[in-house]
Amino acid sequence: MDENDDCGCCAGLEAETPKRLDNRPGLPSIAYRVGRHGDFRASLLARLSSTDFPALARLTARADDDFTIALCDAAATLLDVLSFYQERIANENFLRTASERRSILELARLVGYQLAPGVAASTWLAFSLQEAPGLPGQALAPVPVPTGTRVQSVPGPNEQPQTFETVETIEARATWNAMPMQTTIAWQPQRDDTDLYLSGVSTGLVPGDALLIVGQERAVALRSERWDVRIVAKVEPDIAQGITRVSWHEGLGSTSTLPAQDSPRVYVLRQRAAVFGYNAPDPRLMGRRGTALSTLVNDINAGAGMKWKNYKIGGKSIDLDAAYPKITANSWVVLVSHGADGSTSLPGDVELFRVNAVSVLSRTDFGLSGKVTRITLDGDIPTSGTIQGTLVLAQGEELAVAARPLKYPVFGQQLTFGSLQKALAPEQALALSGKLQRIGIAAQGLTLTLDGGGSPVPLMPYDSLQMIAVPLKRDGLTTVQLSPEELGASVGKAELLRLSLRDRDGAIGILDVTGDQIFLQPALEKDKTLAEIVFIDEKVGAVEHGRDGTTLHLKTATQHVYDRQSVRVNANVAPATHGETVNEILGSSTAGKPDQQFMLRQSPVTHVSASTASGRLSSLALRVNDLLWQEVPSLYEQGPNDRVFTTAIDDNGHTTVTFGDGIEGARPPSGQDNIRARYRKGIGAGGNVSAGKLGNLLTRPLGISGVTNPEPARGGQDAETMDTARANAPLTVLTLDRAVSVQDYEDFSRSFAGIAKAHATWIAAGPGRGVFVTVAGTAGEAVDESSAGNLLAALRRYGDALLPLRLANYRQATFRLRAAVKVAPDAETDMVLKRAEEALRSAFGFAARHFGQQVSVDEVVAVLHGVASVQAVNVIELYRPDQGVTPRLDPRLFARLPETSLTALPQAAELLTLDAGPLILEVMP
Repeated sequence: MDENDDCGCCAGLEAETPKRLDNRPGLPSIAYRVGRHGDFRASLLARLSSTDFPALARLTARADDDFTIALCDAAATLLDVLSFYQERIANENFLRTASERRSILELARLVGYQLAPGVAASTWLAFSLQEAPGLPGQALAPVPVPTGTRVQSVPGPNEQPQTFETVETIEARATWNAMPMQTTIAWQPQRDDTDLYLSGVSTGLVPGDALLIVGQERAVALRSERWDVRIVAKVEPDIAQGITRVSWHEGLGSTSTLPAQDSPRVYVLRQRAAVFGYNAPDPRLMGRRGTALSTLVNDINAGAGMKWKNYKIGGKSIDLDAAYPKITANSWVVLVSHGADGSTSLPGDVELFRVNAVSVLSRTDFGLSGKVTRITLDGDIPTSGTIQGTLVLAQGEELAVAARPLKYPVFGQQLTFGSLQKALAPEQALALSGKLQRIGIAAQGLTLTLDGGGSPVPLMPYDSLQMIAVPLKRDGLTTVQLSPEELGASVGKAELLRLSLRDRDGAIGILDVTGDQIFLQPALEKDKTLAEIVFIDEKVGAVEHGRDGTTLHLKTATQHVYDRQSVRVNANVAPATHGETVNEILGSSTAGKPDQQFMLRQSPVTHVSASTASGRLSSLALRVNDLLWQEVPSLYEQGPNDRVFTTAIDDNGHTTVTFGDGIEGARPPSGQDNIRARYRKGIGAGGNVSAGKLGNLLTRPLGISGVTNPEPARGGQDAETMDTARANAPLTVLTLDRAVSVQDYEDFSRSFAGIAKAHATWIAAGPGRGVFVTVAGTAGEAVDESSAGNLLAALRRYGDALLPLRLANYRQATFRLRAAVKVAPDAETDMVLKRAEEALRSAFGFAARHFGQQVSVDEVVAVLHGVASVQAVNVIELYRPDQGVTPRLDPRLFARLPETSLTALPQAAELLTLDAGPLILEVMP
């Protein structure tokens, strides 16, 4: 058309197809249609008027009912359909734009990538054995629990039963069903002890009674100083346990004495007596002249006056002021000479004697007369004492001493049982269960500082909180972890502690407190029982057998702080994975046929987490004529006699086995039904059952009465999604199943089974020097220990084995926001707000964020403006609650990445996501 002709009368006479195609890189789909029905029809009509076809010049009809125009319309319809499918086919030929799983599967195979079939969940099963009362030999005898023992879950609402099988054979024992912790320790006096426990609650003790603690040392050696006398300050009966706690003020031992160690015994000295003559009248009050008094007194000097003759103690005998028939021979007697030295409870010199003989007689002396008890002692009485200043503690009654209860909790890397368990071995798995230790408040004015921010929670006396982390001792600005024994010793003392606690409302926070402001409480009956799997260390000495119990040293510390009385340990533990064993005859092979294929009838085949390049290992075991053949990734470069095969999983999850052609891989020999497969079926996230769900024994070995899974089953992963495959398939070409660069370590980890996100960096110096990899699980959970161990082993196997390497689970960080949006007048406000929240949670959820990725006000505004009918946005609050409790508006929030430190190990990378709590979206007027 002439550029000067703008009347438009000739418009539409040019062909409009094929259209020019232009697709920029990175699009989620490509445009490949050269035209649509209207475009094709218009082009055909335009060509009817073209001078290029003079023979059609006489065809002037353009009505729709004309045969020629109808034919053009039909052709346009055909071309429209063809161009539509041509565009679809073109999209299916690119990994980024393909929408069919089959297309992605085939494209990935071109670069040697197999879409992940998923991974079976794994867990540990704790078996209980039937006990045989009265038959200790049977209880001690081991019972084998074979590999393949099947257990099924008890499904909840909208759940399907899941089958698990053990993958190792173990020997179980009835005595291992529920081993309690050591709850008491044999009493042995120690220096500075201020209490002990007695059997029973009817001891007859009251504050002020005198206790004698003496052992064989004093019984055989007169001069032994291994004994103590203390005055009772408090008597606390414990009716529930049938014991009584007795305490005193001054600790055992002194500068000259030590506590008894050899067969110590405890006596209460129930009788307090005085020496005869303690109440004698002063002779100076009596007249001497003309009386017999002159023969009974001594003149000291002119200034001191008179004193009774022989008014002193000494020798080996002493007369008490009355008849005491309950003082017997061989009993203990304590003489206390009043003085400035000694303890505040018994001031003066304290001497211990054993009574050799006792007699009751009458005595007249010092102006007194009456019955006296004369006791002959096994040693000389110190002459430094006086009649009036000497207190006699006698009439000893032995008290039965109880073992000291261990009230401090169980945590850390050491477990001590109350009985000998000699069959336990290093590296053995144990199922540990119990309730959390409780802390009682004993002071006013304490507050709990919440972890997530917010106002501190005031605490009242006798409030009870659960301890959720290892207690710390504060020393200035630093803190150190306490052992259970150290915690027990700190409670009741003025030592600075930092405790992580949970209150009755479930709020978690930190309590800075002194030991005398709290007390240890037993767990409540309503408290939930927690469980975990721990492992005995493999080092020499990991299992120690003492006189009364066995002590275990664990590989890692326990996850929780347990109340000691509630802890039970089951050592009948076996590893298990999701899936059910299938034995199947695949068919008959023919030696003359290359590339023979057989399909497994059951699907999906169970794959378990392993330290392979992909992070998974098939459970398929294939035998031809009873000989085991090996699965390989590819038959390429396999020898003609190599007994190998490959597997391929189709879009429906069915597995096909392919043998070699005699050049690359051997052909299976001919035979009738000679190809047999043994594998397990069952896989996916459905196997991630919660703790305690696996309780139905499908196979019951002799003697097994029950089973449970103390920990949730973890690691179960569904077949790889298309979006994940798009991201992971190119990684195969990038890494080529090896890790050389730091980026390789990240890419290798990202494509590993059970890993959704990974970040690798090089730490140049300090204790963390080397490659530091941060990982996250498939749904944002922490990567379980098994998968993490397999990844670490695979990185060392396919990377540099000598390169320092550290693996850590990511740190989850959250932010909160408050925003006001202006909604279009004709839109439904509630629906717009709902879509806005969905958009925010999608844009700032786990799947959409990366390690170290920041969040800004601009990004929040952009997400909200992308919601239909949102006209304006005002962000009022944007902050991280872990960086301050006061809501505020920070223009930009940062997530930390691992950093080099010369003194400390690096911390894992942070993933900053939107807080799961309520989202505040307001409406602008």
